[in-house]
Amino acid sequence: MPIQLRILAIILAAFFFVYTIRLVRKDRAEIRHMLKWFVLALILLVGSLIPDFGTSIAHLLGIGTLTSLALYFLVGALLLICLKYQISLISAEKEIKNLVQEVSLLKKKLSDKDKEK
Repeated sequence: MPIQLRILAIILAAFFFVYTIRLVRKDRAEIRHMLKWFVLALILLVGSLIPDFGTSIAHLLGIGTLTSLALYFLVGALLLICLKYQISLISAEKEIKNLVQEVSLLKKKLSDKDKEK
């Protein structure tokens, strides 16, 4: 890896790492949601500091370059994250539907009690 690219990777990885920590510290994100991004930031930081390690893993897996390994890994990680968020969204939609039904039933009970008086 050329030294310019390595320096850029270190700077970007460090920035991403600090940014994820800052989001949690400023209470703009919860640690349970940011854990995967924190781990990704650590992987990026270690990978940019020791690129030969990533290259040897890529060759061990039969992948030609470290860039291809990173692309495969990131696409897979993003697919898993999208799937997780889709499942969370479906769960939230079901919960909202149930809450709306409960509120409707409670409103009906209140209006029925008001009519009785």
